[in-house]
Amino acid sequence: MEVHAHSHTARKKWTHYFWEFLMLFLAVFCGFLAEYQLEHKIEKERARKYMYDMIENLKYDTTRYNRNLAVNEARGRQLDSFRAEISLATKGQINGNRLYELWLKCGNMNTVVFNRAAITQLKNSGSFRLIKNDALASSISDYYERKISACEEQEEKLRRSNERFSISSARFFYYEPFDQLLSKETTFNELTTDFALRENENIYNNQTLTLLNSNPADLKQFYNEVAMKEYTMKVYNAFLRWAREAAIKLMQEIKNEYHFK
Repeated sequence: MEVHAHSHTARKKWTHYFWEFLMLFLAVFCGFLAEYQLEHKIEKERARKYMYDMIENLKYDTTRYNRNLAVNEARGRQLDSFRAEISLATKGQINGNRLYELWLKCGNMNTVVFNRAAITQLKNSGSFRLIKNDALASSISDYYERKISACEEQEEKLRRSNERFSISSARFFYYEPFDQLLSKETTFNELTTDFALRENENIYNNQTLTLLNSNPADLKQFYNEVAMKEYTMKVYNAFLRWAREAAIKLMQEIKNEYHFK
């Protein structure tokens, strides 16, 4: 039987295996880098979108600050006049029509409804970490967790003061002369201010309005309720100005960080 010798393939050098491993490692590493860069880019774009939305929310808040402050400052002056008129009434100088006019003007209150859409999405999605600037992140937290919360706490105090004002008013003012205002049905975006002003003016000019209670001691207690509402509203206004300043500053910080115009 014929025996054949086996041919042997030459063994590869260790350097061959090293280069194969290196090429494989580089391919995996480059793929990882590409994926990391893509994820980083997506996160930057997502953060930029959140910050753009936050600026829009802050613009809304600033508009609400301005409008509510204008109304509240005017109402504060009316409350001041109301107190002066009540003070005269405690001394027997009762101008019923003027008291009714000021009572109707001072009965309402204006408060800011804040826009939290962007900060809510940012936190609920776990994306607050995308804000890499620690100073900016701190400013955002300070505005939403401190400034707005303080405004809302003072708003609640104003709301309670306004409720006490309304309850006390019922002891002195009779609404029957103004019943025609109740017949005007209101719908969203339908303004009735002019109608109310015309009707009220007609009442003031053609009727003599009298208080349900003209007892000086009771009027002094009512004076205190009016004074407390005026004071609470002015404190609330101070908080709104404080928060408005923070909102304007925060908008500028975001614009500087993300190069918004």
